[in-house]
Amino acid sequence: MKEFMKEFNKEDMRKTDFTEEYRSREMDLKRLVLYFQKKIWLVIMLTVLGASAGGILYQMLHSMKMPVEYQAVSKLYISFGHDESGEVYQYYNGYTWNDLLDTDPIMDLVMAYLPGYEKEQVTEATTAEILSDIRLLTITVRGEDEKFVREIDHAVENGLKEFARESEELDQIKVIRSGVPERVYWDDRTTSACVTGAVILGVLSLFVLGFNYVLDEAVYVQEDIEKRYGVKALGILTRSQKGLEPYARELKANIRYAAGEKKAFAVVDMGNHADLRGGELERLLNREMLEVFSGGHTKDEEEFGWNFAREEEEQLPEGDWKVTAFGENVLSEEECRQIREIGGVILLLPFGVDVGRKTSRILSLLKNQDCPLIGMVIAQADEEFLNRYYA
Repeated sequence: MKEFMKEFNKEDMRKTDFTEEYRSREMDLKRLVLYFQKKIWLVIMLTVLGASAGGILYQMLHSMKMPVEYQAVSKLYISFGHDESGEVYQYYNGYTWNDLLDTDPIMDLVMAYLPGYEKEQVTEATTAEILSDIRLLTITVRGEDEKFVREIDHAVENGLKEFARESEELDQIKVIRSGVPERVYWDDRTTSACVTGAVILGVLSLFVLGFNYVLDEAVYVQEDIEKRYGVKALGILTRSQKGLEPYARELKANIRYAAGEKKAFAVVDMGNHADLRGGELERLLNREMLEVFSGGHTKDEEEFGWNFAREEEEQLPEGDWKVTAFGENVLSEEECRQIREIGGVILLLPFGVDVGRKTSRILSLLKNQDCPLIGMVIAQADEEFLNRYYA
């Protein structure tokens, strides 16, 4: 017992070092992949939610914030005059017309048809361009009011016709298609908004999961116990333990070896299901037919499981191994005294649940009360996760 306590105290002194090593541990890629596989449903759900939110938000902004705009497009045919040599004037291109339209000679003629309007309003709303043929002039008028667009469009058409009559470079300007105000509909980018929302929320969820993984101090495999706490990892209790799985046989062998011939120990369940977990361990240790000889499996072993009917459990013979179970939230002076009398305690850590701070508190209590720690066991482990990890 003295040697055991000496070893326990020595390991406890190194607890801080183990904690620092655990936090700075190398990334276990297989563990990381399996961790994300368990959480992939959350990523998918948040990605779909992001797509839906992006589409709905875009439609709301589109309907509430996008201004209503009308546009009228007129086509005018230009007949050019001739110079003294008989050549046709051809230096009126698209840039010329766009600049010329804002000048006073044309704008004064246009404003004569628009009483009550400001010149700046008209110049901002109107553009002129030559798309290909220099004889075809395209006038575009944009505005937020249908009447405003119609009146300016007609005024510009009439003003240009008068300008042509007064200009020596032009014979005439004829309207070949008068524009009718039509509402301008913005490009529907709902799909892009959905994709953007899905990408943003999907990436954000992956980032949060990765950050949570880095801070996660939960135990998933035995190596986590050894690296985090620096104590013996005795084995694993799965959720539906079967004798033909290696975990039950390894756990049984390790506990029997660590506890010695006294065949009694206490357990402290960090998940606070002490009676249930204690019963599972007691049945495991007293189930002699669980042993495997020469690589074979007995019928009793294959039928072994944790779930017994009440009648069957009452009929089980009382074995040599005795397990006294405590919850971590009920430990006090009396429970620690019982642990010392029994001779040692095993801590049960729930699979995938972060109980690191509570476990550190209990370890400190056990040390202060001189309660020998036999080791730790992972309880309620996910068989699928373990089989994939150790595959």
